[in-house]
Amino acid sequence: MSHAHTVPTDRSSPLGRLARWLQARSFALTPEQIGIAEGVRAATAVALMVTLALYLDQPILSWAAFAAFWACLADPGGPFGVRLRAMGGFALIGTVMAGAISAVAALGHAWAAPALFAALFLCCLSRVYGPAATQVGVLACCVAVVAVGYPSAPLDALRLSGVFLAGSGWAVVLCLLVWRIHPYAPARRAVAAIYSELGDMAAELLALHSSGATQDARWKKHAAEHRRAVRDTIERARAAVARFSAGRGAGGDVRQALLAAIEAGERIFAGLIALGFDLEPHATGTPTDADTLPLRQLRAALTRTSREVQRSEPDRALVAYEAEVLDRVARPTLDLVGRVAQVCAQALHDLTQAWAPASEPEAAPSARLAEEAHRRRLTPARALRLALSPSSPIARHALRVALVVTATYTVTAYLDVAYAYWATMAAVVVMQPQAATTWPRTLERVVGSVTGGAGAAFLAVALPTPLWLLAAIFPLAAATIALRSVSYSLFVTFLTPLFVLVADLLHPDVTGGEGIALARAFNNTLGSIIGLAGCLILWPEREPKSFSQRLAAAVEANMRYATLVVRAGQTPYAEIDAARRAAGLASTAAEVTRQRMVLEGRRRRAHLDEAAALLETLRRLAGAATVAWLDERTDPGPPDARRIGYCEAATLRLGALVRGVPTPDSALAREGEPPDDIARAVTHVVQAAKDYARAMAANART
Repeated sequence: MSHAHTVPTDRSSPLGRLARWLQARSFALTPEQIGIAEGVRAATAVALMVTLALYLDQPILSWAAFAAFWACLADPGGPFGVRLRAMGGFALIGTVMAGAISAVAALGHAWAAPALFAALFLCCLSRVYGPAATQVGVLACCVAVVAVGYPSAPLDALRLSGVFLAGSGWAVVLCLLVWRIHPYAPARRAVAAIYSELGDMAAELLALHSSGATQDARWKKHAAEHRRAVRDTIERARAAVARFSAGRGAGGDVRQALLAAIEAGERIFAGLIALGFDLEPHATGTPTDADTLPLRQLRAALTRTSREVQRSEPDRALVAYEAEVLDRVARPTLDLVGRVAQVCAQALHDLTQAWAPASEPEAAPSARLAEEAHRRRLTPARALRLALSPSSPIARHALRVALVVTATYTVTAYLDVAYAYWATMAAVVVMQPQAATTWPRTLERVVGSVTGGAGAAFLAVALPTPLWLLAAIFPLAAATIALRSVSYSLFVTFLTPLFVLVADLLHPDVTGGEGIALARAFNNTLGSIIGLAGCLILWPEREPKSFSQRLAAAVEANMRYATLVVRAGQTPYAEIDAARRAAGLASTAAEVTRQRMVLEGRRRRAHLDEAAALLETLRRLAGAATVAWLDERTDPGPPDARRIGYCEAATLRLGALVRGVPTPDSALAREGEPPDDIARAVTHVVQAAKDYARAMAANART
């Protein structure tokens, strides 16, 4: 019995639409990464330390609570060894950092500032060892900036180190030994999100097809938002899976299974791109149930696959059944909808085969040897030497952070700002190697701090007794950790009241909860702005490519993909698949940069409207090429040498034109009417590229 009607098919999820809207404006929202179990576990670690501090009347144990919280943030997920090195390393580094900086701070600001500078510089160099080490380094910086605000005598500093070690050690034991959550769950959620996004894309395709609208702005919006959202989701999943060691026991098996799911998602994505291109000019009238049955069944199959991917042992039979039903309903259909459905069914069938027990175990040793050879080539000492070279962007960023944060500490200490470490901590976490990625982080930090500060002030008034404050800390800690990979704004929104309530609970004589909340919001805003200014002033790391270069790269990548499709009979399918992915990545990179420039108010000067028109023609070219690719797979024909030659020449000339190199119109002219969709799409790309180049040339003359 078919499952074609078991899921809604006329719209995508509201949360998915919100995520795509934010992604189009350079703000990440990944709802698939909500980690409820991780949040409850971290809340348990923090709440126990706070309870002990309150019961024993020992405010210094607030350090144990913060150490436990930070240790949970240091957990990168993945294999046990990776997690142990990250969490254990943070516990040890934080223990030394807390006691040493606190003891030096007692000697006065003249000693504290240089010590803080050195600690920040060294911790920021951890970026050279990868994302997990980068997170540990940032958290160690947070420990340093808080410790410098707690000057202590040597014995008290030693006690502080012991408290920190107890809190962080407790979190390490809880996370790695006592309360074990499947380490690959975040990666599985990331891969499952691909199928959720594809399901939303199929649902909105069906809705647009049923609306009868042709050449409508809604089709353009659909193509722009969904293609970017799916491509971003696929690349996030690749990054999550890339942390697993290739060919090593269970981790290697999980990695291979998830990579197979990603590749199947890529093939389905290609089919939906082709379908969107083909349906737009033909969406007239109301389609019958028979017309829409393949799309409805595809949505059901994608929903089922998304659920199974998240399981540690996916049910191959259920996904195989969905693929079989999809193939069955597609066979009577002779149009592109049916062909796309069959391609998607085959992709799901191949996925179930990849989930079967491995039949070639001998491949693992070679992968393991390759990985070990890579590890031997880049030793920790050699990586550190590379990071410390004068031309290293990592060293420049470390120096930038150390200077800005130390200056912030000096000024706030001179002005005797209450809770000044919140300002220095904000500066640490918002500063990114590139200014273009720092300002969205700054905005999210400020919005989250102000919103969370308002919520904290309300809770401080509404929950007047310590018992109620303690009860509120648990859900706040759980929400903070659960949302850390979903949205930075949401993370800071819950982090702010958590820190405020802990401070109000354990230091009630300092100031009221409302005063702490106001100080938190103000200091975070101040530190975020200072951090942004530091990134813009001190050795600003510009994006490696200008916008025109990114746009030209997108033109060249999409033209190269179309060229390979035109010569499909002479090109392996794997090479075409790689070119399609490269075209999607290049178009997404150009669109992200364009949207950021729009938000910066540079629409007219950079002629971003003309750039948007060019990107739109590239999306249509990719759609036409994908339709042709599907036709080639089902009915291959002889390659046209003349068309191949024109596309190859146009690829280089269009890229040069967009970069500002004068190109005569005759170099891009072609004879006769464009014979098919690819040729017509190339014609539109040529015209849009000329319009953009003319606008940029006129701008240069004025």
